[in-house]
Formats: sequence, C-alpha cells, structure tokens
Amino acid sequence: FGSSTCSEVGVLAQPIPRSFLLKYILLSGTMAPDKDAMQKKWEQELEVFKGLQEALQKTYEAKAGLVAQQQETEMVKEEFDTLEDDAVIYKLVGPVMVKQDVDDSKANVEKRLEFIKDELKRTDSLIEKQEGDMKSKQEALVKMQQSMQEAAAGA
Repeated sequence: FGSSTCSEVGVLAQPIPRSFLLKYILLSGTMAPDKDAMQKKWEQELEVFKGLQEALQKTYEAKAGLVAQQQETEMVKEEFDTLEDDAVIYKLVGPVMVKQDVDDSKANVEKRLEFIKDELKRTDSLIEKQEGDMKSKQEALVKMQQSMQEAAAGA
C-alpha cells in the first residue's frame, strides 16, 4: 500500500497515510480492510467453535460407550451374585475357554466397575469443561457479530 493520493475520488492530492487507508473506505461498495479483518477473525473463531462442538460430540459418544459398558458389567456382577458356591466360571481367552476362579472373577468385575466409574467421572468433568469452553466461545462470537453490525450501521 504505502502512501497514495485521493485524486481518484476527487479530494485533495495529498498523500494519505497507510493507517488511514486500512481503516476507511476509499471507493463506494468496498468493505474497509478492518471490516474484512473483523469478518475473517469472526470466521476463524467460528471454525474454532465448530471444532469444540465436534470434540464435545466425541466426548458424549465416549460417555455413551462407558455407560453401556457399565450396564453390561453390572449385569455380570448381578449374575455372579446369584451363583452357587460350587459354580464353575470360564473366561474366553482368544479361541479358548479357560477355567477361572470364582473369587478372581468377582474381583475382576469389581475392578472393572471401579475403572468404568472413574472414567465416567473423568468424562463428565471433561464434558463440563468443553461445554464451558463452547459457551465462552459462543459469547465471544456474539459480541464480535454485534460489533460488526454496529460498525456496518455506523458506516
């Protein structure tokens, strides 16, 4: 850009500072560069917001998977609670069924439930954080949009 003259629009033929050119419209029908920059920044922030939405959706899906695992493991635990003392438990290891100790099996199910509960807590806190990030980004986008509308109204 450098400096330019306004002879194209019929004003004094004095040099115009570059900062002035970046802030105002030289010819009718064109957007000022700062408005272009505001629009570009808003679009970039919108893309970040969309990325946050996608991440949150994946976290919701992960939570749904954990809840399904928890329900399944709870059912196994209930079955173990109804077993008779002389019951035999087999565990599928690859293509082979291996005999498993009843107490070990119950302990493994309890550990699995505890692990799933911990993962659900971690996932819930992640969801809370992601929702907060989305809310903040949404508020910022609304403010940016209002600023752009005010700037357009004032032009």
